[in-house]
Amino acid sequence: MTKGIKNMTMDDMAKELKVSKKTLYKYVKNRPELVSKSMKWRLDFDTKVLTAILERNLGAVEELWELSSYHIGHLKMMHPSLHHDLAKYYREAWLMFSDFTKTGYLYQTTINNIKKGISQGLYRNDFDAEVIAKLYLSKIDMVFDSSVFPATNYNFGEVCREMVKYHVNGMATEKGRAEIAKFWSNNKSEPGFSKANQQIIENLLSI
Repeated sequence: MTKGIKNMTMDDMAKELKVSKKTLYKYVKNRPELVSKSMKWRLDFDTKVLTAILERNLGAVEELWELSSYHIGHLKMMHPSLHHDLAKYYREAWLMFSDFTKTGYLYQTTINNIKKGISQGLYRNDFDAEVIAKLYLSKIDMVFDSSVFPATNYNFGEVCREMVKYHVNGMATEKGRAEIAKFWSNNKSEPGFSKANQQIIENLLSI
């Protein structure tokens, strides 16, 4: 997914997987099926990582950062054309990805983080959590729009950092703003794989 998929052939995929094309065809009939199976594996793995992040029992602000950083970290690795190519040429895989972010596990973890922040007194309780979750996840897609944030003018990581700050501050109570200010003063990094998330990934891949 880091190189784009529109022009990648089965020969390219076999080479990337370090198997013969004949071996590859024992498991999949064609390229669309391979893309769909790859997407399913990716999303199943993401679910395991996000679950492990939640099991760390972090405060709502730090948890939001870790969840967002993992998702954004993967998106940063993807080829710019991937979203377009999936939607146009690999509909089944695209629907898996779209459902995961818009109504599935990533969406649910975002809603649950909002509820957690409210219960901790860090987020306000005067807004619709489902609407805010959908708006936030839609913003993540928007930062990949080169017509809005051309790479020649914007640093992708900084744009993502500002997006997370904007989202969490928009929900925050006075107590929450103090917590956010403290967290941000101690965290100057751009969204991406944190050391803790990298350890989770390594542990899951070793199983």
